[in-house]
Amino acid sequence: MELRQLTTESERRIFGERMEEARAKQGARYRETQRSNLAKIHLEYGILYGLFEHDDDLPEQMMSGFLIHDLASFPQSYPQPDLSHLPPRSVIEGGKLWSFAKGAGLLAQRGSVILAGLMQVQAVLVYPTIKPADQTPSYAGVNFVKAGDPILWPYCETTDGGELWVQPMVLEGEPLARLLHAVFAAGFAVSDSMRRIRFDNPFTVQPTLSRPSIPVGQRLAEVESRVTHGHEMNGDAQA
Repeated sequence: MELRQLTTESERRIFGERMEEARAKQGARYRETQRSNLAKIHLEYGILYGLFEHDDDLPEQMMSGFLIHDLASFPQSYPQPDLSHLPPRSVIEGGKLWSFAKGAGLLAQRGSVILAGLMQVQAVLVYPTIKPADQTPSYAGVNFVKAGDPILWPYCETTDGGELWVQPMVLEGEPLARLLHAVFAAGFAVSDSMRRIRFDNPFTVQPTLSRPSIPVGQRLAEVESRVTHGHEMNGDAQA
């Protein structure tokens, strides 16, 4: 498997298109508000990575992806929680994790942890939805902790125009160190100044949409738990 950084305008556009397609197929129930430019800012200035089965796959063939930025590049999406006690470069905000199948999402999660370790981050910040759908348990499963009260998210709304609430969560300190140790122990290879990260697929099945979702998801979760002791992190509120 190859985790590849996407840097060109064309690659960023394809990332956005694949993300929207994946979310539509999974029945996403939220959208960016008409006034918000947050998604555009993240897609244009954030660090985008796509997951590919082969290192010569075209951008259109990415199976999953995610977006991050450190707080020295531009601020966190919302003023809360206060992470000013940490150097801005050592804090990354993660978001827009999408996939066409649970297996691909798990592999992208694994790659994102490798990248966080290579960047020597001290904290990872996410804003998963809590209402109308609670996506926090998957983050709690890898020891993210709630950082403050839920927030009425000003940048997104439900597809019927309703309110969307998120729960800030942070992974830092010993829990972050344990997760990094578990994932690094499985091995990987880095090239092109961290723009390409290769690692073996530890799963016994391929992460494709054509396979039965429930049995495959159960087997993937069991295999991944032996490597990361965690779960797939998805459902980010940021459109």
